[in-house]
Amino acid sequence: MNRIALLFSVAGLLVAAACGDDPVRKDLTGPAKPVAAAAVVAPEVDTAKASSICRASVRKRGLARLRLSRVPGDLKALSKAKHFGALVTAACK
Repeated sequence: MNRIALLFSVAGLLVAAACGDDPVRKDLTGPAKPVAAAAVVAPEVDTAKASSICRASVRKRGLARLRLSRVPGDLKALSKAKHFGALVTAACK
């Protein structure tokens, strides 16, 4: 009988400890990144009835241009903007 009472008292203490204050949780995602104003600008090409290649190319070109506007000397972004621009011209006729 003493074992059962001891078991219930330990279980009660564990429940009471679990119901206490929640520990402070750390934000693992980091600070929120600012939304760029250039990302909100409507695309130059109407993609409402465009092919999936056209829509993807317009999206990627926009991202490359946004990256290029943030870091003007970024040669990789410049190359991507040029190549996706040519792809948009060809795919979105």
